[in-house]
Amino acid sequence: MSADRAAVVKALKSHGAKARRGHLRIAVGDLFWYVDPRVEGTGPSAALRLEVGCWPPALPPEPDGGAVDCPLLMDVPLGSDPVARTGELVAQVGAIGDLATLAGALGDLPGALVDQALRDLL
Repeated sequence: MSADRAAVVKALKSHGAKARRGHLRIAVGDLFWYVDPRVEGTGPSAALRLEVGCWPPALPPEPDGGAVDCPLLMDVPLGSDPVARTGELVAQVGAIGDLATLAGALGDLPGALVDQALRDLL
């Protein structure tokens, strides 16, 4: 599992994710996407997922805790090919760089939790 996690981090960095306050984030237009690899469970059968958050600077302060502190939060299971799924996810959020696009894409982000302050902006 640690090899898969390391490969996911490497993939995220190859797609432009940069470390910020101990978390990886990707700047896309006016938005920042936080991507934190997480392991669910223990042992070799533990599942790998990405905790993904979106933060628009129009809603200060900047999240200290990474994705979990963002006004949009979703968990994305990475399945049997975590690097490929990571690439797909980065391509998906990489196309969302402003609030108008985010508003239109919410239906394509299954399980996304959006707080009221962000909903008011959208």
